[in-house]
Amino acid sequence: MDKYVKRLTRDEVEQERKAKRPRLKQATLQSLKGVIDVKRVLVLKEKLACKYSTEKQILQCLTEIQSGQNLPVQILTETGIGRVIGPLRKHSNETISSSAKSLVDQWKAMIQDLPIAPVLNKDKNKKLSLLVQTSGANDHVRKRAVDMFRANMLSSGNDKVDTERAKEWEKAIYVQNDMKIDKEYKTRVRRKVFELKKGSSSSGKDNC
Repeated sequence: MDKYVKRLTRDEVEQERKAKRPRLKQATLQSLKGVIDVKRVLVLKEKLACKYSTEKQILQCLTEIQSGQNLPVQILTETGIGRVIGPLRKHSNETISSSAKSLVDQWKAMIQDLPIAPVLNKDKNKKLSLLVQTSGANDHVRKRAVDMFRANMLSSGNDKVDTERAKEWEKAIYVQNDMKIDKEYKTRVRRKVFELKKGSSSSGKDNC
């Protein structure tokens, strides 16, 4: 009967063994029950505060906050995201204003239901314990982007104003890229430099 038995090579045996192993799905921070991704909250806050964010981007941020886990009072107070969403209740876009109002009302109700009022950190000079400190390893990349914008933009005649405008453009790109320095960030920077060389952003009303 040996002639009917198929002899497997070592590689085939290893492949069969791997195929029979149960595939475990790696847990992500967002998938863990009760865990709040503070860095993501800060990213959403920066996107909402960015003056270059479109109405569509603002609505996406509000929707993500609404669909996610309820933010604890400590997260609300230490990230300050409520101070950014509050003014959006008066936004000209009815969908945005309605979403912002719904979130604020939800948070107010949550705070009122607490048995003891939350203690706010009044020491502004002390670093907040919950904030995720960003690494300074990529600071030189961001500074170089600002320098590239500054070198290629049409000067207004005021170095300080031009530098601040270049920093605003870089920050907008950084925030819209979820505060990550990666290939997409560098692509956006190069695209912005190309626009500046053409003079399309001289008015300061451009989108990043």
